[in-house]
Amino acid sequence: MKIRLRIISISFVLLSSCTSENSPSNYRNPATGDLNSSFANPKESQSDRSPEKEYQLEKEKLVAEGWEQKDMENGLMPSCYNFLPAYDKSVDNYLQVNVGGGTDVVIKLMDVQTDKCVRYVFINNRSSYKLSNIPQRRFYLKIAYGKEWLSRINNEQCVGKFLRNPLYEKGEEVMDFKIRNTLDGYSVPSYQLSLDVVSSNLMNSFSSHNISEGEFNE
Repeated sequence: MKIRLRIISISFVLLSSCTSENSPSNYRNPATGDLNSSFANPKESQSDRSPEKEYQLEKEKLVAEGWEQKDMENGLMPSCYNFLPAYDKSVDNYLQVNVGGGTDVVIKLMDVQTDKCVRYVFINNRSSYKLSNIPQRRFYLKIAYGKEWLSRINNEQCVGKFLRNPLYEKGEEVMDFKIRNTLDGYSVPSYQLSLDVVSSNLMNSFSSHNISEGEFNE
């Protein structure tokens, strides 16, 4: 399957509201009188397969292995995805994620201290989603980009992956949602994150590094 080079443009903004105290195929030598399979069936030669043909073959393989494709709507993923949602209704904070037209996105909000996921959300391209009432702790992100989300059950838990143009990242920056005292009251931290796949190299203020599909699902 061909791999496309992509550049991810990400902007990451802290918002604060202040409030008062109130493997390759093996070549087989043909027997006398036989043709090698690549000559007999040129359309099935790996080098001649189109990207779409490679995609269809990979999809058929995954479906045979138990993967299912579903139409996803913005919002929290099913609880089988190995996370325990955590909320603090007393805090009016949020992480707003804006997604451009080049990709769908899956966000995992990870507790820095425990490395446990407390929110797991799917966001379609050209849309936004706000994660609200986040506990007063420190978090980092795991992010999956791509199209056509597939899932299956492994050991009674859901795992997921993108089939088309997948990319997985782990954020290196920490978001601190603890309320901060100020001279005239207190400040409630909130964050805004914009994600997209673009064709030009733009400044990336959100520091991250690539991870494997397996690491994303941990």
